[in-house]
Amino acid sequence: MNPTLVIARKAFLDGLRNRWLLSLSASFFALSLVLALFGSAASGRLEMGPWQDSLSALATLAAVLIPLIAIQLSYDSFVGEREDGTLLLMLSYPLCRRQILLGKFLGQGTILALTALLGFGLTGLIVFALSPLREGLLLGYLNFIVTAVLLGWVFIALGYYVSLGAQSKGRAAAKLFALWFFLVLLYDLVLLGLLVGQWGGVWVRSLILLNPVDLFRLTNLIAIEHVSVSGVLSLFRDAALGPGWMVVAMVGWLVLLLWRCQRRLARLTL
Repeated sequence: MNPTLVIARKAFLDGLRNRWLLSLSASFFALSLVLALFGSAASGRLEMGPWQDSLSALATLAAVLIPLIAIQLSYDSFVGEREDGTLLLMLSYPLCRRQILLGKFLGQGTILALTALLGFGLTGLIVFALSPLREGLLLGYLNFIVTAVLLGWVFIALGYYVSLGAQSKGRAAAKLFALWFFLVLLYDLVLLGLLVGQWGGVWVRSLILLNPVDLFRLTNLIAIEHVSVSGVLSLFRDAALGPGWMVVAMVGWLVLLLWRCQRRLARLTL
C-alpha cells in the first residue's frame, strides 16, 4: 500500500478511536438543526423561516466552530509526536517527508469532511423536507458544506504549520487559539475601524481576501444573496469578484499553507 495512504489510515483511525467523528457530527447536527428549526424564536415566532435565513445562521456558526475544531485536530500533529518520540521513528523509515505531511492531512481532513457532511447534511435534508420554498436549497447547502470543509482544511494546514515550528504542545495551542481569536472575532472589527478612519474601500476589500474566514462567510452569503451581508462584508455585495473566485482564493490559501508546511518539515531537525 502507498505509504501516504497508510499514514492517512492511521490518522483517520486515531480520530475514530478518539470519537471525533461521532461526537462532532452529533454536535453539528444538533446545533444546526436547532438554528434551522427554531431560529425565529428570538422574534417571538416558533416556525421555520426561509431556508436562506437558516443557511446564513449556519454560516455564522460554522465560521466560529469549524476553525476551532480543525485546530483541535491538528495542533499537536507534529510537536506532540516529536515530544513522544514517534516522529523521530517515522523519519527513520524510508519515507519522504511530504508523504508524512500528506498522509496526516488526508486522514484528519477526511474526518473533518465526514463530520461536516453528516452533521450539516442531515440538517439540510430535514430543512428540504420541511421548507415550503425549496428553490436553490440543495445547491445552497451543497455550496455551504463544500466551503465549510475547505475552511476546515485551511485551518488544519495552519495547525500543521504552527505545530511544526512550536517547541511544545502548549505553545502550539496558545499560538493557534490566538490566531483563531484574531481571524474569527477581531479581524472584521479592525477592518471596520480602518473603513471608519477613511481608508479606501479597495484596500479594505483586499484585506478581506486575506482572511479565509471572511472568504467562507462571503461565499455563502453572497451566493444566496442574503441581506446579512453588512458591515465591511458589504463592500463585496456589488463587486465583480463572485463566490467562485472566493472559493479559488480559499484553495490558494490551502495550497500555500501546505507548501509552507512541506518546506518547514523538510528543514525540521530532531
